[in-house]
Amino acid sequence: MKIIIFISILFFYCIKLEAQTDFIVMFYNVENLFDTFDNPNTNDDEFLPNGQKNWTFQRYNNKLKHIRQVISAVDYEQFPDLIGLCEVENADVLLDLINKAPLKTTGYKIFHHESRDFRGIDNAILYNPSTFKLLNSNVFRIYFKDTSYFSRDILYVKGEVRHKKDTLHVFVNHWPSRYGGQLQSEDSRLQAAKTLRHCVDSVLKLDSLSKILCIGDFNDTPSDRSITEGLKAKTSFTNIDFKSLYNISYYLQFEKKLWTYAFHEDYSILDQVIVSGALITKNKLFISPDNVEPLKKDFMLKPDENFNLRPWRTYYGYKYEGGFSDHLPVVIRFSYK
Repeated sequence: MKIIIFISILFFYCIKLEAQTDFIVMFYNVENLFDTFDNPNTNDDEFLPNGQKNWTFQRYNNKLKHIRQVISAVDYEQFPDLIGLCEVENADVLLDLINKAPLKTTGYKIFHHESRDFRGIDNAILYNPSTFKLLNSNVFRIYFKDTSYFSRDILYVKGEVRHKKDTLHVFVNHWPSRYGGQLQSEDSRLQAAKTLRHCVDSVLKLDSLSKILCIGDFNDTPSDRSITEGLKAKTSFTNIDFKSLYNISYYLQFEKKLWTYAFHEDYSILDQVIVSGALITKNKLFISPDNVEPLKKDFMLKPDENFNLRPWRTYYGYKYEGGFSDHLPVVIRFSYK
């Protein structure tokens, strides 16, 4: 009898260990994660205690608590192994995020770079060094025709997925916004797309079988020109070409009818997942499109004036809502064969 009980306990323990060997990546636009201190070199005035949004230390801590809650909700067996973030002000807010429970136990490391964005918001990457061994990192600046305009730099990391014994390249993006109109601002995102495409091609030139993951807030939908023409991302997963990019988010939005962003009655996926051909072929580490989806928990949502659900924001205009973000995060669960 004792032997049977022991075997049963061992069986369920092994199942739990197996569940914890998944490799999980998350991308999250955290919507204006500013500290409460003035940076004289950026336009962060509205996010100060005496600013237009009355951004107090209490509100800042509430924001951090909410982001930790979202990260914890990705998987109740484990935290994501790698997290791409955008709209973070500096490295200090990232340290404040990861140095308190429950994230403190993860041992997350930070890759962050101060961009020249006029508001002072940047991209960042958190990674677990026990499951993602960092091999290389870089930053790529996007140059525009208007040389006085700057946007968020593209972050790049290359690492070994340790328990899967495979190499992964990750690009984290936050392309120029639609401020002033989608068509009026389209050229800026086309330029960002061409920059990312050049970076991807540089990796593929060295190894056409490179497994590349492009994530971020692209501020365009999967069917917009910046994605289809600038980045040249394909939408069909048949006849895979290793030197091409494939847009999983197109499948999510137009086949599965999912979304990450809501603007009035318009629900779309701006937070996209685009991969190289090698990453969707079943060879060692790979991604199945059905294992990618927005994280949409009830506590992250709020009904709008028409009783449609939308992301529960920190601010709605200048009104403090005390929510999470105006975007939903995207979660990617890798498979291995």
